[in-house]
Amino acid sequence: MVVRALIILLIVVLSPGMATALDKVTVRLQWVHQAQFAGFYVAQDAGIYRRHGLEVKLLPGGTNVDPLAELMAGRCDFTSAWLSEAVKLRSRGAELVLLAQVVQRSALLLITFKDSGIKTVRDLAGRRVGLWQRQFSLAPRALFGRLGIKVIEVSQGVTMAPFLRRAVAAATAMLYNEYHQVYQAGINFDELRVFHFAKLGLNFPEDGIYTRRRAWRDKPDLCRRFVAATLAGWRRAIARPDEALKSVMRRVRAATLAYNLSHQRWMLKTMFRLITYRVGLKNMGHLSEKDLALVSRVLVNQKIMTGPVKAEGFVVPAWRGK
Repeated sequence: MVVRALIILLIVVLSPGMATALDKVTVRLQWVHQAQFAGFYVAQDAGIYRRHGLEVKLLPGGTNVDPLAELMAGRCDFTSAWLSEAVKLRSRGAELVLLAQVVQRSALLLITFKDSGIKTVRDLAGRRVGLWQRQFSLAPRALFGRLGIKVIEVSQGVTMAPFLRRAVAAATAMLYNEYHQVYQAGINFDELRVFHFAKLGLNFPEDGIYTRRRAWRDKPDLCRRFVAATLAGWRRAIARPDEALKSVMRRVRAATLAYNLSHQRWMLKTMFRLITYRVGLKNMGHLSEKDLALVSRVLVNQKIMTGPVKAEGFVVPAWRGK
């Protein structure tokens, strides 16, 4: 009887229906579904989040979504956001922490047509330049200020049509997105002159994983598991790009977005380079204190902050695991 009871107990304990409940978390991405977030998708589709005890809901962003505001309002548990926006918010007292710095190299560009006669950034003085706002305008304005030039700022939307119609002399673009969109619109790369902010002394690390300080304080293990699973998703995406593309395109099609496979493949390959820049696969998630100091210095110089944001209390070692 005792043996029979033990067998029944083992069957109950090992039954799939009796498995430990997963921790449910919600993640707000900073833009619409695209290969920029492939690591999250792969972590979800390949069961990596579940193996880390997590049930993850991924919410896309958009033009009217401020991911950090969503986080601080408690409408998500984690978010993806640019370092510069997080530093600005942190300087104003926001209780948020950086768990892992995913994108190490800035993908922000200024692009012009070679036949416009613009050979250097100084040649943009007095010309119409398309700029996105918020974090996207910080590096351009810092560069113009450093060079002592003034441009005519034109608010830039999500389309590159004004640039293609020559309504602006230069436009803002992301290396993994709009730069390739221009190519798909029929412009050869050799027709463009490209100014990389990362090469101009303004390498602002971009996408990072953030949560509220309270979450890190109360549930550090959950935070570590989420970061570990997400970075594992990125490593798997790098190792299996075709699998990653399938995860991306499944979401792109479900959201009826005007992206094609060729563009997403370009984006994915570019993201791999931006993520592994200087840190490789082993140290993925690390933030250089020099990069943090650069972002802080630029924001202080632009009078957006009164003093620098230090790593202590803001950058936490979740990416290292336990």
